[in-house]
Amino acid sequence: MARPHPGERPPDDESGLPLTALPALPAFPGIAGYGELHATIRKLGFRHAADALRAPAPQHASQATQALFGTLPKAETDDGFRVLDGLWFPQRGGLWQRVDLAYVQDAFARWHASGDARGIEAAAVVAVLTTVLREDPMGLRRLVLWELCCRLTDDAAGHPVPLTDADSDPPITPPTADEAAALGVHRSEAGLLAAAVAAHFPGLVDGHLPGAGAARHAAETLSDIWPGTRLREAERLAARLPAHHSDHVLDALLDTLRARSVAVDHLMDQAVRSESCGDFGAAAAAWLGALRQARDDRDAQAGLLRTATRLTDDPFAPEDSEVTAAVDERTVRLTWRAPRRDGTSVAYRVLRFPDGRPEIAVEVSAHGTARTVVDADAPVGQPLRYAVFPLLGERLAGVPRVTAPVLLTPDVTELSATAVPDGVRVTWRRDPAAVEVNVVRMSQDDDNTPDHTVSCERDRLVDTPLPAGLYVYEVRCGYPGPDGGLVLSPGVRVTARAEHWPAPVEELTVQRLDGGGRVRVAWRPPVCGDGHLVPWTERPVRPGADVSGIVPRLPAPGSAPASVVMRPPTGRRVRLTAVSVLGERAVSGPSVVIEHPGEVRDLAVRRIADDRAELRFTWPEPAVLTLVAWEDGERREELRVARSRHVAGRAVTVPVSAGECRFTVGALPRPDAVTIEAPPARAILPPAPPPAPPAPAGWWRTWWLRWRRRGP
Repeated sequence: MARPHPGERPPDDESGLPLTALPALPAFPGIAGYGELHATIRKLGFRHAADALRAPAPQHASQATQALFGTLPKAETDDGFRVLDGLWFPQRGGLWQRVDLAYVQDAFARWHASGDARGIEAAAVVAVLTTVLREDPMGLRRLVLWELCCRLTDDAAGHPVPLTDADSDPPITPPTADEAAALGVHRSEAGLLAAAVAAHFPGLVDGHLPGAGAARHAAETLSDIWPGTRLREAERLAARLPAHHSDHVLDALLDTLRARSVAVDHLMDQAVRSESCGDFGAAAAAWLGALRQARDDRDAQAGLLRTATRLTDDPFAPEDSEVTAAVDERTVRLTWRAPRRDGTSVAYRVLRFPDGRPEIAVEVSAHGTARTVVDADAPVGQPLRYAVFPLLGERLAGVPRVTAPVLLTPDVTELSATAVPDGVRVTWRRDPAAVEVNVVRMSQDDDNTPDHTVSCERDRLVDTPLPAGLYVYEVRCGYPGPDGGLVLSPGVRVTARAEHWPAPVEELTVQRLDGGGRVRVAWRPPVCGDGHLVPWTERPVRPGADVSGIVPRLPAPGSAPASVVMRPPTGRRVRLTAVSVLGERAVSGPSVVIEHPGEVRDLAVRRIADDRAELRFTWPEPAVLTLVAWEDGERREELRVARSRHVAGRAVTVPVSAGECRFTVGALPRPDAVTIEAPPARAILPPAPPPAPPAPAGWWRTWWLRWRRRGP
């Protein structure tokens, strides 16, 4: 007698008793990598994994005779597959074929040999299903059943019934047998599966959706985490699963999780007791045991780092446990010895944490076999420690080695010193993290001179006035320390020599001489050095600036006069700068600009209307302004014309009266220059012609016109 499937009544059963109880549904898919597998199945157009197992028909007739009916689906005979008591596909003759290892391997071969465009990817999916079946004989049934339950739940959530109570969540329409059959489930099981999903599948409880997203994500990713060493992450996922379920596989998995958690907690308690008694070796061993079983436990890691630090600071620590840290500007280079292991390849994981705060350790490198690591992102201004974990594969091979405190305080770079008038200029480039720069000056010529702190800017200082001599400047950067104080860098030094400099000329005077446009420029000799008057073609400099590399070789000391008589060329502007010279050094003094503009030429004035006149003339270089003045005997008016307006080619128009006007045009002196004036240009504008008399009227008009033509 055939055994009835769940939900079926035996043929000879006329007792009227209820059908088989609702089947237990899986609470999680139970395979690692489910997310990637599910995404691939949907990308290939399959509804679930069962569709991927329906491979195409074989290419040869001999193979077709041996083919299962399930691989040649026919709508009139193939009513779907069974899944409640195992995964079964229909076979010829009304029989059922159980999906076993041979069936899956045959499906793999069919996909691989098919000409279907998705054959290779489908074969890869079936290969994964083969692995699932090898690990768990009921794994495929669990996987397909989970996918079906999720699809039915999602479809139910897609069409909720109208809300009847404003204070409650919207109810969800339970899935139906037709929806289950549409997913390929045999009619004999479709109704029972839909009823089971509506009754107790996670995500559909009492007709509502209580956070199905978080629970489903936890169920589908739990197998990726556990079994493994990420104990705390597995516990967080397990806490999101439904509290009530009937999945014995999940119960067994959670039992191992709880047992591991109890063991880890026991080791951590033991480590705390040993640490409180001062037995840091035993404490480190207990912390290591806990961390090996719970790699993501931050408390266990912090406890192990804390006790490893105490062991490192022990003066009797073995030599082979040392890790050397060398600071180079903004990087820390770590080197260590390999542990004593015979022919075993050891990898290393390096963590960095502030001294005394192992709970905020961050990873610098992981799973490298080299015994040197360079940390280019170490924070500055706070004591740091580094811990090196030895690894054998993924397993911690021992207590980590911890460095002594490392303090990263970069000094300034590009430090240089240059002699300037009356002192020294020092420049540098500081680290962006530095909040302060301290500079101390020391004299090398006088050992009794105390050190002197010099005020400075962020990237430079000018130390004046300073007696001539040799000086050393020590520059340190200040960084914010862990206790709010300032941590100084070791400091770098630069040597500078302050030299004797000439004193700048204090005053220049310009006197116009009679006739010829000559001027006399005189200056008071400087207190130190010789004064010279130099035509200045460079950009203007302020008095007292170093011009040693700008001015040409000047006459020898003692031969320089104290005044110069000169006549600037017409149409030119000359800048003269007083320069004081002492040996190879020269400093600038005051400057004077002498301008000798040319005359205004080609002045032409014409009347363009009774009340407007137009002027054109040649510009008197190098003036920047000209003054146009005109008068008609009753009033005088003026207009300033800029060179930019005149050069633009536009004529100058001014308002005038109808009478005769006299025009004067001349260059205006610059306010910052001594100007040798040139005579202005003059022109006369004739009066406007009188208006024509009115035309005569009547009999004498002809006589008047004849008289006009004849003239007087």
